[in-house]
Amino acid sequence: MNLVKQFMTLFLVLFLGDIVAYVLKIPIPGNILGMLLLTIGLTKGFVQLKDVEEAGKILLDHLPIFFIPASVGIMLYFDLIRSQLAGILIPTILSIIIGLYVTGKVVDFFVKKNGGKVDA
Repeated sequence: MNLVKQFMTLFLVLFLGDIVAYVLKIPIPGNILGMLLLTIGLTKGFVQLKDVEEAGKILLDHLPIFFIPASVGIMLYFDLIRSQLAGILIPTILSIIIGLYVTGKVVDFFVKKNGGKVDA
């Protein structure tokens, strides 16, 4: 029964995110707002980790299953993707390189600021 309560807590918070997105007409998906509300609730103590931890672990254990429909959807458009492959890969690779470079510079900045110490 505890697991049912945990899933109900998660779904209630996600539903609240949908309501907020609908009422405020925010162009952010309700499930994203729901996750933001859950994060705020966990950090501020409105939601206790023990109230959602086990359900969250179950969802994370089964996360790969949720990617199957998206993968099948991509395969339906494989010919279109293949014809636009350079236009997809070049920006993707460039953004990865830029992201890694910026991340390295930020880490380097904080390591120097911290006197060469790295806190784990």
